[in-house]
Amino acid sequence: MDYDVVVLGAGNAGFGAAGVARDAGLSVAVVEERDVGGTCPLRGCVPKKVLVAASEILEAIARAEQHGISVSSAKLDWSTLIERKRSFVEGVPEQMSESLESRGIDVLRGSARFVARDAVEVGDRRVSAKEFVIATGSAPRRLSIAGAEHTITSDEFLELEEQPARAIFIGSGVIALEFSHVLARAGSSVTVLEVAPKVLGNFDQELVADLLAVSAELGIETHTSAKIVRIEKRDAELSVVAEIDGREQRFAADLVVNAAGRVPSLAFLNLEAAGLSFDAGRPRLERGIRSADNPHVWFAGDALPATPQLSPVATWEGQAVGRHLVSGGLPTALDYQAIPSCVYTIPALASVGHTEASAKAAGLSVEVADNDMKSWRSARTYAERAARSRVVTTKADGRIIGASILGHGAQEVIHLFAFAIAHGLEKSELSSAVYAYPTFSSDVRYML
Repeated sequence: MDYDVVVLGAGNAGFGAAGVARDAGLSVAVVEERDVGGTCPLRGCVPKKVLVAASEILEAIARAEQHGISVSSAKLDWSTLIERKRSFVEGVPEQMSESLESRGIDVLRGSARFVARDAVEVGDRRVSAKEFVIATGSAPRRLSIAGAEHTITSDEFLELEEQPARAIFIGSGVIALEFSHVLARAGSSVTVLEVAPKVLGNFDQELVADLLAVSAELGIETHTSAKIVRIEKRDAELSVVAEIDGREQRFAADLVVNAAGRVPSLAFLNLEAAGLSFDAGRPRLERGIRSADNPHVWFAGDALPATPQLSPVATWEGQAVGRHLVSGGLPTALDYQAIPSCVYTIPALASVGHTEASAKAAGLSVEVADNDMKSWRSARTYAERAARSRVVTTKADGRIIGASILGHGAQEVIHLFAFAIAHGLEKSELSSAVYAYPTFSSDVRYML
């Protein structure tokens, strides 16, 4: 064998698995076709947050008068913002590649495809290993409609040289809402078209409704149950034709973004050659992370179907796989219940554990503490447009099993609830703690 472990993909999941395996003394290689680092630092979380930060400044300026501050209207220079974004990305692939190599991990450049149960082909080289980790990430879901070639992905959005005057997002997931808030605050006209009847279906729909109300205040037009029929292009103008309430409607734009979600990047791997079979298009897995057909093939990160597509989760999954590679034996199923997720709109929406709907669907007897926090001092201090929390606890013993927060600082405060869920805390244990005041975290006592 050439290596003990070969990891396909040099993103968060790949780094997590490779690092643990190498620290245990195993020989490791990582195969990467694109830049080392993956989506998060190059085309996802990090560059996206640079745009969100600019949007937060615009929002603060818009509220200035409520604080007694007189300012002229602000104008965003889009090209300068994108140039600033690039400063966060430039040099990262080289740094991360050097990090791997400094730890004794080989970096193999090129695309990999299985040619046997224990070997892949990278370019014209055959590479064998005892164990393989599939950490190839995800790619934007393709739109099967006429004119789909006129759309761009989030990757291309982050490289736009000019701010579009009118933009349409097909899909209403996290990326669509975050980018729509950025553009709307910068003065663009924005429309969001969602084929499903709900926006952000996995989040608490009461809070989503409040967020959509803020979006509407910004001029963002949102349509659900919108079946996209086709996309047309005439000169520089694009038109999205959608069927809504049984009739076709036409929406004009200068830019159309495919934000219809992401799917695991597996098609090019020739997994059948490794002995893998599929169920409804997904690899059959054992305990969620190992192939049910070939015990030497593991999955982590966005390459896993139906798990949260979040960079910290990818790292966590990769490290879990790495530990199993080292220890051997049956893999332990991962528990995702205490994993927080955030939508970086303004206000931010954050969630962890159960919503009221998911708890009831699971047959749990629960209580929900629903708080409109807009009148609370913490929200009023910052002239918040919306602020609300919904905390789910078990009726029998008051154990915290879920929380959803909309408002300033939600993306930070949610971690207190994640910790509580992970450690099985009851609401009395969280409310009895002493918090610095006045802080958003101190509001936790009154959310329960």
